[in-house]
Amino acid sequence: MALLHLALAFGLAAFADMLSPLGVLAAFVIVFGVLRLSGNLFGIRRYALRVDYGFRFVLWFIGEVFKASFDVARLVLRRRVATRPAVVAVRLQRADDAIATLIGALLTLTPGTLALDYDSDAQLMYVHALDADTADDIEQGVRAIESRLLRWIDAGLTEEDAA
Repeated sequence: MALLHLALAFGLAAFADMLSPLGVLAAFVIVFGVLRLSGNLFGIRRYALRVDYGFRFVLWFIGEVFKASFDVARLVLRRRVATRPAVVAVRLQRADDAIATLIGALLTLTPGTLALDYDSDAQLMYVHALDADTADDIEQGVRAIESRLLRWIDAGLTEEDAA
């Protein structure tokens, strides 16, 4: 479905004589709007939801990386550095190694945090934080990433499909 979406976007951009990166992006957004509105009609509701949630996740995660970068910069530029590093074990919601790997990669990309290990038997991910007030703060951050990532992956699935 993604290839069809891209093909339609390139076709629309070529038809409108706007075959440039910005023109293709504009055509991609227009085609997405049409797909989103007609999702139930053509049976592509899940694809449209996945694109929508994926776009929202990427924007949210970029914002989180910028916030974490500013927090780490503030810690480093203080006159007196007083960090409270911690290693926290967080139980993940889903016992899936692929999702645990994605969460670990996203945590490691976020400045000030690092995924150390994942115990698949106990569903525990060990996370190192540069500065932690409480273990709950770190766990809430991991939960935010996990819940948004699962919403994106499971977009459009019913309860029976997810089981």
